[in-house]
Amino acid sequence: WRLKGHSVAGSHANMSKNKHRRNVAPKAKAQAKNDSRQPAGQPNAPMVKKGEKKKAGRGAGRGAGPAAGRGRGASALRKKGAHVLEQVTDSVPEDGLLRHQHILRAHTDAIMAIVMAEEFIYTASRDKLLKRWKPQRNAQGRFEMMADIEVPLGEIPWCLISAGEWIFCGLGNGKIRGYSKAGREINLEGHTKRVSCLLTHEQVLISASTDGNVRFWQLDPGSQTFVCTHTISEGISGSINCLSILDQGLWVGGTSGVSLVELATLKVALQVQPKKFVAGLLQFTGHMIVVYSDGSVCIYNALGQQTHSQPPLPAGPVLCVIGLDSGPRVLCGHAKGQVSSITLPMFQLKKCWQALERCKVQCLCCAGHDGIFLIGAENGTLQLWQRDAAHATEP
Repeated sequence: WRLKGHSVAGSHANMSKNKHRRNVAPKAKAQAKNDSRQPAGQPNAPMVKKGEKKKAGRGAGRGAGPAAGRGRGASALRKKGAHVLEQVTDSVPEDGLLRHQHILRAHTDAIMAIVMAEEFIYTASRDKLLKRWKPQRNAQGRFEMMADIEVPLGEIPWCLISAGEWIFCGLGNGKIRGYSKAGREINLEGHTKRVSCLLTHEQVLISASTDGNVRFWQLDPGSQTFVCTHTISEGISGSINCLSILDQGLWVGGTSGVSLVELATLKVALQVQPKKFVAGLLQFTGHMIVVYSDGSVCIYNALGQQTHSQPPLPAGPVLCVIGLDSGPRVLCGHAKGQVSSITLPMFQLKKCWQALERCKVQCLCCAGHDGIFLIGAENGTLQLWQRDAAHATEP
């Protein structure tokens, strides 16, 4: 996702030994003036006209004054397509957004997944810990989370889901770890690579992995264990990143686009175009919103027919997507710490704000119907936000 760099090779001139070294500079400048090897959309830098003795970038330009031009300053951010980072904020009044809490280093490594389960919030991190947090209000009336317990996982977690009395965690070694309220712990084995997403549908746990397989798990009443009853391994190309259900279709998003699976037959019925990396899937009023990692968005009906598309969001690459009932809104977490708020059903960008400083928004989680949502950062920071339409300064 980094900007494409460029370098221009220096010119080499065969000079006779009896020529003075000061004759090299005018010749190099003449070559640079005609050099067309500039990045697309980047005009050639102004050159000193012939006959002028002043040399650009020298003298006062080396110091701290306004003429300094040799360092990598704000001009580097003005390249075509670059998104200039803003100052981190704790409120977005235009959209009624307020940050209640900022927990620095809630984990010692990236927070990979967050889930809300009744009265607790669970976070799973690359530090191989599962933590439980208890939300409450402080004396100022703001929500805050207090660390309750932590459980060592032994493996890096990639996803979380709350299903009845169970909390399931998809691990990097292909296993699914389950914890029940009664204190039971189970392992579901079948995937050969990391479990990237989990979903529940009609008492069935659905898992997907970077091994390209989708598995369906059901609880065996006799043994009280979860058994894999079906597996989809054909028709899905590439690793899988996300799952969602619309009507009788299972939407499988991965590194090579979206595959639409008929739940009745568990067969892939359609490969949805375009075939590019999917960051997230979100169902809304009989349609599926597909957000791609490059920031572009497409909307499809239940048959997989495209009804809307739009170019990449100004904030650039997207890592995670959630739906917020307040508004309603689509929230997209970006690779450089921004979050975009998109209005529904018009699907217009309402506001983009800097939630984190020079750090990826690794995951997002909607925590209920009161506009509460959480942000998990790559550096282990955890934030709790709320959107209250009554406090928005703009409609």
